[in-house]
Amino acid sequence: MGAPDKSPGKVSQASEASVTEQKVEEKPQDFQDNVIKISAQKKTGFYVRAGQNFLQGVKDKDGNDKPAFPSIVFSALGAAIGTCASVVDILERREVAEITSIKTDYVALDGGSRRPQLRVELKAKTAGPKTPERLLDPKMEKKMKKVVKEGGKRGVEIEGAAAMGGLQFFSTKMLEPAEDLDLLIESVKAMNAPSDPAEEERKGGAGAIGKIVMSSGPDSNPLNIVAYVPSSKTKDISAIAWLEEILSLCNVKRADVPYHEESTDVFAAVSIKVNADKNIFPMKFADEVISKGNDILRKKDLIPVIDDDDDDEMVFGDDDMNFD
Repeated sequence: MGAPDKSPGKVSQASEASVTEQKVEEKPQDFQDNVIKISAQKKTGFYVRAGQNFLQGVKDKDGNDKPAFPSIVFSALGAAIGTCASVVDILERREVAEITSIKTDYVALDGGSRRPQLRVELKAKTAGPKTPERLLDPKMEKKMKKVVKEGGKRGVEIEGAAAMGGLQFFSTKMLEPAEDLDLLIESVKAMNAPSDPAEEERKGGAGAIGKIVMSSGPDSNPLNIVAYVPSSKTKDISAIAWLEEILSLCNVKRADVPYHEESTDVFAAVSIKVNADKNIFPMKFADEVISKGNDILRKKDLIPVIDDDDDDEMVFGDDDMNFD
């Protein structure tokens, strides 16, 4: 999205959002359900943080996780419309959200005057590389459904573990993606997708949890790994640094295993294939990836230290790993 246009109803000409006219009554509260009413008296940063928290989830004053909304609505009148446009612009550029609709109107106020109104609906944008065209082919539809279903189900399980034990990081293996790194990426995106509590069968919802997710071909060749760290935690450890350090501990140099071209501090991925010339044999270290990843987290005080004689690390996902 480009620079915000402060004229009513024009938020982004580049956006594919639909623009319609609709009469909408204003709510007296600044926040009600997933609607955020923007006031010209508060700064843009306040509403950017509010929008991000609504879409990604946040802890309340008691330290409990408040679930994220799959979508939010910004509502603004008159002078606040410019602030609304700026907020939406920032959330789009940060890839936190994308516009799904824009609605404009003139609202009648007491005394007979009318003020322009702007309502913009946004949905949460899941972090990760863009889905490649080959996975959108109708021939891949059945496989994609299986991958997304497995990922969504695992996301709910991870979210539940986090709610029960204060979990911030998790590691696991997925079966459906097998040797396909692109499918593994789609699986992780399905884990992180905002969970809609209204759905009969919940899925996703684990976007606030950092994770290492793996899949593999026969005999762990190739071994695919995706590291995900929420943007709120990248100051402690980034996805690309976490993944690089894990591989280093497994005696694999970054230069010998090119990372996915769209890897970032939030979402990083790599496919490791057997390379005898570089002494890379994934089968030898596949079972070590999780333990090495947890060691890194413990050194940074991101997960609790476990006694040497305590082999129960199920809460961090080690128990999910089985490459036999």
